[in-house]
Amino acid sequence: MPLKKFTQQQQSDLAGYCRTNELHEDLQVRRERVHHYRRLVFNVVNDSLQSAFPLTKNLLEDKIWDQLVHQFFSAYKPQSPQVWKMPGEFYEWFSESEQPLRGEFPFIDELLQFEWMEVVLFMMEDIPYPESQKEGNWMDSTIATNPEFRIIQTNYPVHLRKAATIQDADKGDYFILMFREKDTGRIQFMDLSPFFAVVVDNIAHGADLRSVLLALQEQMPQTSLLELQENTIPLLEKLKDKGFITGFKE
Repeated sequence: MPLKKFTQQQQSDLAGYCRTNELHEDLQVRRERVHHYRRLVFNVVNDSLQSAFPLTKNLLEDKIWDQLVHQFFSAYKPQSPQVWKMPGEFYEWFSESEQPLRGEFPFIDELLQFEWMEVVLFMMEDIPYPESQKEGNWMDSTIATNPEFRIIQTNYPVHLRKAATIQDADKGDYFILMFREKDTGRIQFMDLSPFFAVVVDNIAHGADLRSVLLALQEQMPQTSLLELQENTIPLLEKLKDKGFITGFKE
């Protein structure tokens, strides 16, 4: 049954107060106690964000973190009723707003992205694994991989270094393979070179290794196919040991 217009307005005004601390004169509440609602709701928001972004939280002073959460809480109206998605809206809000913190921490957007992607992978719906067998030919068989993965590109090594130690000199091209373990649900991540990022992304989308390496060799005519093969297969064996490569498609 739809809510009455008065009830809707009261709920909206209460939500607005919880976000902004501005109490609408028509809101029918006990004014000496209404501040508890704001405190409780803020604590839910803060706890959710701290759980999703522990690295970012540890990077910032407590006062700075609290100010940031208050800014988000006051300015942004979350769209999803699912609390676990709120950190994604926080990341989106931060990325689209002017933030002086970028002057001190130019990598902070990428740190938030990295942490949020862990949440996304952990919470994503199960994707059926392809049928596979243990034995196959690395070069010509179709390689079966974990379908629950992402490859993200960053300019700073947010996955390799403690955030407080990252410097401008660390700026470069980084690629991070992130995937969810089938049995445990734990998120693993692995640093990839630009070359291996292309290889892994292509084989994960069904290309055979030979065709991928031949295409890459056209861009590196000084390197033989055999050299590329010898450099690549050890990485694939490592990915198989880690559970990202599950075998070879039948």
